[in-house]
Amino acid sequence: MAEIVSTTPMIGMEIHVELATRSKMFSRSANIAHPDNWDALPNSLCDPVVLALPGALPVMNTEAIEMSMMVGLALGGSVSSFSKWDRKNYFYPDLPKGYQISQYDLPLCIGGSLEIPSGMGGMVSVGITRAHLEEDTGKTGHELPGGEECEGSLVDFNRAGVPLLEIVTEPDLSCAEDAVTFGKELRNICRFLGVTEGVMQRGHMRFEPNINVIIKLDDGHEAATPIAEIKNLNSFRAVHGAIDYEVKRQVEAWKQDGVEMGPGMKSTRGWDDQKGTTFLQRSKEDAHDYRYFPEPDLIPVSVDEDWKGRVAKRIPELPIQLRSRYQEEHGLPEKDAHA
Repeated sequence: MAEIVSTTPMIGMEIHVELATRSKMFSRSANIAHPDNWDALPNSLCDPVVLALPGALPVMNTEAIEMSMMVGLALGGSVSSFSKWDRKNYFYPDLPKGYQISQYDLPLCIGGSLEIPSGMGGMVSVGITRAHLEEDTGKTGHELPGGEECEGSLVDFNRAGVPLLEIVTEPDLSCAEDAVTFGKELRNICRFLGVTEGVMQRGHMRFEPNINVIIKLDDGHEAATPIAEIKNLNSFRAVHGAIDYEVKRQVEAWKQDGVEMGPGMKSTRGWDDQKGTTFLQRSKEDAHDYRYFPEPDLIPVSVDEDWKGRVAKRIPELPIQLRSRYQEEHGLPEKDAHA
């Protein structure tokens, strides 16, 4: 029987960034991701649009669109001259409409990359596939304020409808350490741009690594394990721990069952921070399961060169450029420039 020669993780990231606009993505309701509203009481930041009451119609938030354009341009990507809205259909208790307004085949921003120092030496360039806008869901809780137990679950719709920018990368990362470095660098960029407060404990940024492993055998063959997406990680400690655990789990699973990547083999897993393990949530999930179709209540987003130029002027000097200038102009060592 062939022996394993090497294992190489393939890690792509989906990062959800809550934008700190004053109002929500498609309504005038105040945005809990804005500092003025952090202490709002549960279910106090709602209106007919957020709650999907009959006859309520969405209206686009222009500032959220411009913030997203800034991120796309800062990452070296391009802003689409034409993008549209789609309905992503699924049921969950904290999703008032039974669907989420998102962007599917025509996203707002395409391409780009972010170069980071690798823990294995040198630099690694992480390609950006796309960045698209959508609305956040509400939040389900399983205990009363103060931590007391409750029978059943509680739903807070304050987060529902918050502008959410989803940034999707290529699978260019190969270890947990580099994934954390990438996440921190992206957070720095978003905070410098002023598009989010980036407070992880408040869910302003949530990370979802997509992981599989390329296994090389001594007989020259290669095997690729099925992709697993780890959902809703809101700390860099969790990102590191979940990736490390999942890589080891996939190799051991392949040794047992020999199952390889193929159509419909992607699974969704959660992370148990107390046990330090991932656990299965859903299996065989593909885009068609969401029954995407164009959102009929919103017009497409058309961006001309003048609008793009005005947004580009809002982009400040970014952390990477700032560190480079500190080193060149002030002679700071690399370590001090990163401090």
